[in-house]
Parts: sequence; structure tokens; C-alpha cells
Amino acid sequence: MDQLPWQWLPNPWRQALMDLPHELQTSLEEVRFRLGRPVVLYGGHGWQPLVAPKVPERVTQADLNRIVDILADFSLYARLEELRQGFLTLPGGHRVGLAGYAVGEGSQIATLRAVTGLNFRRARAFTDIGLSVMEAVGSPYGSWLLAGPPRSGKTTFLRDLIRLWSNRGLRVVVIDERLEIAGGSQSEGFSFDVGLHTDVLEAWPKLAGISVAIRTLGPDVIAVDEIGSVDELAAVSRARQAGVTVLATVHARDWHDLEMRPEWQPFWSAWDAVIGVSPYEAPRVWWTYAGA
Repeated sequence: MDQLPWQWLPNPWRQALMDLPHELQTSLEEVRFRLGRPVVLYGGHGWQPLVAPKVPERVTQADLNRIVDILADFSLYARLEELRQGFLTLPGGHRVGLAGYAVGEGSQIATLRAVTGLNFRRARAFTDIGLSVMEAVGSPYGSWLLAGPPRSGKTTFLRDLIRLWSNRGLRVVVIDERLEIAGGSQSEGFSFDVGLHTDVLEAWPKLAGISVAIRTLGPDVIAVDEIGSVDELAAVSRARQAGVTVLATVHARDWHDLEMRPEWQPFWSAWDAVIGVSPYEAPRVWWTYAGA
């Protein structure tokens, strides 16, 4: 993938980031802007401030407002649903997380104002990382839950399994609510390779997308990122009852953390395996239904 999230930054930050040494560019995972502090780079190198001749030493509110306006094409209203969820999606499947003052509307977040932090997170594609897990589970595919903490690589692993299963002839429907899995459609396809037999429901809410996929697209597999609510778990269960395999991710520190969640107890039969994903080691099998 050629596009980088910081390509959409204005100067001087864009040029400073594009001028970084190749080794640092390659390992760079996140660029964070925080009000009143330096821009910080995170990646395989650890962390370091962004230092360049024209880059201000500290980020101001005016800097943050300018960047957000540019990212939203000067139409924040058009991106309101994303703002409510605390992010903006960029071409290529990249995401910018936002910190700031939440404006409530009842029990819901109506919008964000006075943005105080931006996290430019780089989406990456790695191929064939799912092959070893397919062997470890003892099955070429099944309803698998990919679990791990933030930034552990769950979406990257999910994307690779989608591609592998799709290219083996399974009809896969991806519910790409945040445009992070397939990376958004371009003139000649999607930003990421999600396989030959894959359809993508872009920007669909998970519940509606799962329902529409079952009714209209005849999937063998439905793939979805970041589930967790009771309604989403119930939708997964209904998909399984309809004969559809489900591939999903969830935030969890470890197997004990996930196993002890009371809302998950009625739904364990929906899964064939739980795969632990970590940034420090290869994915491994935490649990299988056959071994429960």
C-alpha cells in the first residue's frame, strides 16, 4: 500500500514526516498530536518527538483545528457519524483517532468540540500470517474470534484470513463499518486485497450489515471488526443459526479477561475457536469449542 496517513496532513508536518529516514519511515506506526506538547512518533523504534526546522515545538489549538478541517474537507457535518465515534477515516484504511470535549445528546455523544489530540494510525497489510493458525486450530476455517488488546494487530490478522478464505472459494461478506478492513473502495478496487470472492459493505453499522448480508448476499462467511455489545453477539448467534460462519475481532487483555465477561456467557456456542493476537508473538489458539 503506497498511501500513508500523514500524506493528508498540511505542511510543515507533512513534509517533515515524508523527509524522515527510510528506516524510521518503515517502522513508523503512529503519529500523535497533543495540545500543548510536541508531535510524537511511535513505532518499532520506540518513540521520539518530531523535530524539524519548520515544525513548531508545541501543538496549538489552532494547529489542531486546521488539521481537522483539512481531514474533513472543511465539512465536519458530513463526517458527524465518525466524529461521534471518535475517529476520522482516511483513504487507504487509515484512521485518525480524536480526543477532545464530548457534547452529549441524552445518553449518546452528539459530536466533539475543542479537539485536543489526534492519533494518525497507519494501517498495514501482511499476507499468509493466518496459515499457522489454521493449522493449529486443525481446520481450514470456522467461526473464529480474534482477541487482543488495542494495537495488537487484530484487524491485520482478520484481513489476511478474509483474503485466504476468499481465495480458496468461500464467499465472504465484510461489514466494514469504519473502512479499515478493505481500506475503502478506489477506482480500481479496494486499498487492501480482501480476496476474489469477497463483497464489502462499506460504512454499514454492524447489526444492519449482518442482517443485510444474510438476506441478500448469500455468504459462507461474514467478517466484522470490534464486536462486544449484547446486540452484536446476538446478531452473530443468529448468523450462525442461519448456517453462516462468522469471523470477528474483540478487545481483550487475555483469555481470562474475555472468559469472565458475563454478557458473553450465552454466546460461546457461536464460536469454534478464540485466537489470541499479540504485538509481541505469533497468534495462538486460546480456546476451542471442541476442547471446552
